[in-house]
Amino acid sequence: MPHATTPVWMDGIGTSVQVALRIRPQLSKEKIEGCLLCTQVTPGEPQVTLGKDKGFTFDYVFDQGVQQDAVYQSCIKQLVEGCFDGYNATVIAYGQTGSGKTYTMGTGFDVTSSPEDTGIIPRAMDHLFDGIKQ
Repeated sequence: MPHATTPVWMDGIGTSVQVALRIRPQLSKEKIEGCLLCTQVTPGEPQVTLGKDKGFTFDYVFDQGVQQDAVYQSCIKQLVEGCFDGYNATVIAYGQTGSGKTYTMGTGFDVTSSPEDTGIIPRAMDHLFDGIKQ
C-alpha cells in the first residue's frame, strides 16, 4: 500500500502529469460591467463546458467559487509532501493574460488580500518550512 503522502502517480494508478483547470473569480470591474460567464462546470465531474457545446475534461476542475485552500489541498499538498520523501515536483501556471495565473499562484488581486486569498506559492513555502521544522 502506498505511503499516505505518496502522490497518486507513484502508486501506478495515475500519470506523472496532471492538469487542473481553475476558473478565477470575476474581477469587480467585470461584475460592474455586467460581463457574462462563458464557462459551466459539470457538478461532480472534472469537466467544463465553454459556450453551449464545447466540453473539456481535466484531472481537476475548480469553479470560480472554489477557495484557494481547496485548490492547494487537492493539487499541491501531496506534491510538497512528496518533496520530504525525495521526490521532485513542478507546478506550472499557463493561460492567457488575465486568466487568473497570478491570483492562483500568488497572493490574489489586491496587495491587502485576506489569508483566504493566499495562493499556491506562499502556501507551499509555509508548508515546506513547517515540514522542515518538524
